[in-house]
Amino acid sequence: MTPRPPTGGPKRAAASTLLVLGASLFGVGATAVGAEVRVELEVVSEMPLLGTDAAAWSAVLTRAGFSSVRFRVGQDAPSLTQGGTAAARTYRVVGVLNAQKQLLLPHGRFALNDAGAIQRWLKTLRDEGEEGLTTQPAGFGLLPRQLVEVQQALAAPVRMATKGQPPREVARQIAAEVPLPFVSDTTVPPVLAAGEGVADELQGLAAGTALAALLRPLGLVLVPEKEAGKLRLRIAMAGQAREFWPVGWPPKEPPGQTLPELFKFLNVEIDRTPVADVVEAIRQRVQVPVLYDHLALARHKVDLLAPVSVPKSHTFYAKALSQALASARLKYELRVDEAGKPFLWITTLRP
Repeated sequence: MTPRPPTGGPKRAAASTLLVLGASLFGVGATAVGAEVRVELEVVSEMPLLGTDAAAWSAVLTRAGFSSVRFRVGQDAPSLTQGGTAAARTYRVVGVLNAQKQLLLPHGRFALNDAGAIQRWLKTLRDEGEEGLTTQPAGFGLLPRQLVEVQQALAAPVRMATKGQPPREVARQIAAEVPLPFVSDTTVPPVLAAGEGVADELQGLAAGTALAALLRPLGLVLVPEKEAGKLRLRIAMAGQAREFWPVGWPPKEPPGQTLPELFKFLNVEIDRTPVADVVEAIRQRVQVPVLYDHLALARHKVDLLAPVSVPKSHTFYAKALSQALASARLKYELRVDEAGKPFLWITTLRP
């Protein structure tokens, strides 16, 4: 499934504010940076090149960052050949300079004034290989296979009890179970360290959903990204991310198949009972985790101890829960975590 962030801000965090969480926050080593990929370019001109044209193109292509550039006159077609090893890849690129003075590269066409676009083409090739040139990015600017890799990595279960525990320690333990490196903006560690105890029990949920739920009340978000083709997870301030990992996902199956217990009938009558107690009673009956949108609850000043009532009736849990929550200006959403486990997300009626 393609991630869609519930909300977001207009800015990206500057690269200069980056910390490796392994070194600064979680107490493990940083990740080594791989060697640069070598890309050799041979430009085949369909027409004899004037000295000024050759010099102009050579300057643009050299500044773009090709490892080597050479020219010849002839007839050829754009091509791309990979060599080297997995640890030290090399590419041999044949480009064609046509009569219209356009440079035809594999999966790209450029004019002399397209220096920025040529640089982006080259960076994509170095980072993603030919797949990056031919595949439309999915969420977070990742290739579909990369998004699946992130989803699978974040499906690791949370093993320890979390309620009331320090957010920084819980985040550290969850991150240790995820097979991807973490980084952070410099403003994040103080916020995470100063956070009060985790408000919900996250044990048993997948790491991605648990981290997103832990970070949200602190004004922090989880953002998958790639650097030099390598996947990593950034913890950032919410206002500095255009999109971020959500707290769970809409289920693929209908609600009745995702959580059948929620649609079992019962005789119900609720008389001025704190809404939190009603939610807990239903949670125990249907055996499903419950997470609260504490950020929205605080924003709209919702009191979980507010008394609610539901008239005597023969109904099912989902309807009784909806009625009780609505009385407190709340609603529930049935979501699933990265491993497909269902849970209830309690949030406000108003966004």
